[in-house]
Amino acid sequence: MAFGPRGGGTPPRTGRRFGGRARPVDEPASVGAARNRAVGLLSRRDYPRGALKGRLTDAGFETGAAEAAVTELEDERLVNDERYVEAAVASRTARGQGPIRIALELRRMGVAAELITRAVDARAPDWVERAQALRRRRFGAGAAAGGAQRNRQARFLLYRGFTGEQVRTALGRAGTELDEDLAVALDEDAGSEAELAD
Repeated sequence: MAFGPRGGGTPPRTGRRFGGRARPVDEPASVGAARNRAVGLLSRRDYPRGALKGRLTDAGFETGAAEAAVTELEDERLVNDERYVEAAVASRTARGQGPIRIALELRRMGVAAELITRAVDARAPDWVERAQALRRRRFGAGAAAGGAQRNRQARFLLYRGFTGEQVRTALGRAGTELDEDLAVALDEDAGSEAELAD
């Protein structure tokens, strides 16, 4: 049987169902099997404790087995939430995300609130510089020409996870006119913000 568009390539992986999900586990109470699955997951990417435990229970392992396996991996320093948070913040910052969005994504991954608070300080002055650099990179060095352009830029920065104050500073305008523009941008983009908050 030919594989791939031209008849070459490798056959599909066995043991996988449509959608790339792994087949059900044979021993849902086995800590060893849960640990092996977790090591396989960690070989592809890093996970915080909560997300890794969630992946194991979603795969069919009992909660106790998943908890014990993740604890073993923490003891061996293969799972480390502080290391994960540090790498995640650096990666997401490099992609142009702001503090609000980063904190929400970390919370979704099951990272403890105190780790998020320590790693993502939304009041730090370097977030303003990052918002300004992102605005310049996306829209050019010139000031926004008109209310529609300011709204577009404000929505973009808000969606990326910057605070209203950081957006005001990045757009280089202060006062009530920009406050009104931000209020309009927030109203128009309420759906995107609601998705981030869920």
